Amino acid sequence: MIQRIQTIYLFFVFCLMALVVYLPPFSSSWTVWGDSGIVAALALITIFLYKKRSLQIKISYVMLFLLILVYVLYFLFEWPKGTFADLFRNIRFTFVFPFIAIIFVYLAILGMKKDEKLIRSLDRIR
Repeated sequence: MIQRIQTIYLFFVFCLMALVVYLPPFSSSWTVWGDSGIVAALALITIFLYKKRSLQIKISYVMLFLLILVYVLYFLFEWPKGTFADLFRNIRFTFVFPFIAIIFVYLAILGMKKDEKLIRSLDRIR
Protein backbone atom coordinates (compact mmCIF):
# COMPACT_ATOMS: atom_id res chain seq x y z
CA MET A 1 0.00 0.00 0.00
CA ILE A 2 2.56 2.62 1.07
CA GLN A 3 5.10 1.51 -1.52
CA ARG A 4 2.87 2.73 -4.35
CA ILE A 5 3.58 6.30 -5.47
CA GLN A 6 -0.12 7.11 -5.88
CA THR A 7 -0.57 6.51 -2.16
CA ILE A 8 1.91 9.29 -1.48
CA TYR A 9 0.14 11.57 -3.96
CA LEU A 10 -3.23 10.89 -2.35
CA PHE A 11 -1.78 11.55 1.10
CA PHE A 12 -0.51 14.92 -0.14
CA VAL A 13 -4.00 15.66 -1.47
CA PHE A 14 -5.44 14.77 1.93
CA CYS A 15 -2.97 17.06 3.71
CA LEU A 16 -3.51 19.98 1.33
CA MET A 17 -7.29 19.80 1.47
CA ALA A 18 -7.27 19.41 5.26
CA LEU A 19 -5.28 22.64 5.37
CA VAL A 20 -7.85 24.30 3.12
CA VAL A 21 -10.58 23.21 5.53
CA TYR A 22 -8.78 24.84 8.46
CA LEU A 23 -7.37 27.83 6.55
CA PRO A 24 -10.00 28.81 3.95
CA PRO A 25 -8.58 30.56 0.89
CA PHE A 26 -11.15 33.37 0.80
CA SER A 27 -13.93 34.93 2.83
CA SER A 28 -17.15 33.25 1.65
CA SER A 29 -15.88 29.76 2.15
CA TRP A 30 -18.71 27.57 3.44
CA THR A 31 -19.04 25.85 0.07
CA VAL A 32 -15.30 25.52 -0.34
CA TRP A 33 -15.04 24.23 3.23
CA GLY A 34 -17.55 21.48 2.51
CA ASP A 35 -16.07 20.65 -0.88
CA SER A 36 -12.54 20.53 0.53
CA GLY A 37 -13.64 18.34 3.41
CA ILE A 38 -15.26 15.89 1.02
CA VAL A 39 -12.13 15.75 -1.14
CA ALA A 40 -9.93 15.20 1.94
CA ALA A 41 -12.18 12.35 3.10
CA LEU A 42 -12.27 10.80 -0.38
CA ALA A 43 -8.48 10.95 -0.63
CA LEU A 44 -8.12 9.16 2.69
CA ILE A 45 -10.70 6.53 1.71
CA THR A 46 -9.06 6.03 -1.68
CA ILE A 47 -5.71 5.28 -0.06
CA PHE A 48 -7.21 2.24 1.66
CA LEU A 49 -8.95 0.93 -1.48
CA TYR A 50 -5.64 -0.19 -2.95
CA LYS A 51 -6.98 -3.64 -3.88
CA LYS A 52 -9.80 -2.15 -5.96
CA ARG A 53 -7.94 -0.11 -8.55
CA SER A 54 -10.91 0.56 -10.83
CA LEU A 55 -12.91 1.99 -7.91
CA GLN A 56 -9.87 4.02 -6.91
CA ILE A 57 -9.71 5.54 -10.38
CA LYS A 58 -13.43 6.39 -10.36
CA ILE A 59 -13.20 8.06 -6.95
CA SER A 60 -10.13 9.97 -8.11
CA TYR A 61 -12.06 11.35 -11.06
CA VAL A 62 -14.76 12.51 -8.64
CA MET A 63 -12.06 14.21 -6.57
CA LEU A 64 -10.73 15.89 -9.70
CA PHE A 65 -14.20 17.21 -10.50
CA LEU A 66 -14.69 18.51 -6.95
CA LEU A 67 -11.31 20.24 -6.97
CA ILE A 68 -12.16 22.05 -10.19
CA LEU A 69 -15.51 22.92 -8.62
CA VAL A 70 -13.67 24.80 -5.85
CA TYR A 71 -12.41 27.36 -8.36
CA VAL A 72 -15.71 27.49 -10.24
CA LEU A 73 -17.56 28.22 -7.00
CA TYR A 74 -15.07 30.90 -6.11
CA PHE A 75 -15.56 32.77 -9.35
CA LEU A 76 -19.33 32.27 -9.24
CA PHE A 77 -19.75 33.65 -5.75
CA GLU A 78 -17.01 36.28 -5.69
CA TRP A 79 -17.22 37.73 -9.21
CA PRO A 80 -20.54 39.56 -8.73
CA LYS A 81 -19.33 41.19 -5.50
CA GLY A 82 -16.79 43.54 -7.02
CA THR A 83 -14.40 44.39 -9.79
CA PHE A 84 -11.73 42.15 -11.23
CA ALA A 85 -9.09 43.71 -8.95
CA ASP A 86 -11.28 43.02 -5.89
CA LEU A 87 -11.59 39.43 -6.98
CA PHE A 88 -7.94 38.71 -6.17
CA ARG A 89 -7.48 41.11 -3.27
CA ASN A 90 -8.93 38.86 -0.56
CA ILE A 91 -7.18 35.63 -1.59
CA ARG A 92 -4.93 33.89 0.94
CA PHE A 93 -1.93 31.65 0.23
CA THR A 94 -4.12 28.54 0.48
CA PHE A 95 -5.82 29.48 -2.80
CA VAL A 96 -3.19 27.48 -4.73
CA PHE A 97 -3.63 24.32 -2.63
CA PRO A 98 -6.59 22.97 -4.66
CA PHE A 99 -4.58 23.53 -7.86
CA ILE A 100 -1.64 21.59 -6.42
CA ALA A 101 -4.10 18.90 -5.30
CA ILE A 102 -5.45 18.69 -8.87
CA ILE A 103 -1.93 17.93 -10.08
CA PHE A 104 -1.42 15.27 -7.39
CA VAL A 105 -4.76 13.60 -8.14
CA TYR A 106 -3.90 13.52 -11.84
CA LEU A 107 -0.52 11.93 -11.06
CA ALA A 108 -2.24 9.41 -8.78
CA ILE A 109 -4.66 8.49 -11.56
CA LEU A 110 -1.74 7.91 -13.91
CA GLY A 111 -0.10 5.65 -11.32
CA MET A 112 -3.32 3.69 -10.77
CA LYS A 113 -3.76 3.18 -14.50
CA LYS A 114 -0.16 2.02 -14.76
CA ASP A 115 -0.74 -0.53 -11.98
CA GLU A 116 -3.97 -1.70 -13.60
CA LYS A 117 -2.20 -2.16 -16.93
CA LEU A 118 0.59 -4.13 -15.24
CA ILE A 119 -1.85 -6.43 -13.43
CA ARG A 120 -3.82 -7.07 -16.64
CA SER A 121 -0.62 -7.91 -18.52
CA LEU A 122 0.35 -10.37 -15.78
CA ASP A 123 -3.09 -11.99 -15.97
CA ARG A 124 -2.59 -12.59 -19.70
CA ILE A 125 0.66 -14.47 -19.05
CA ARG A 126 -1.09 -16.99 -16.79
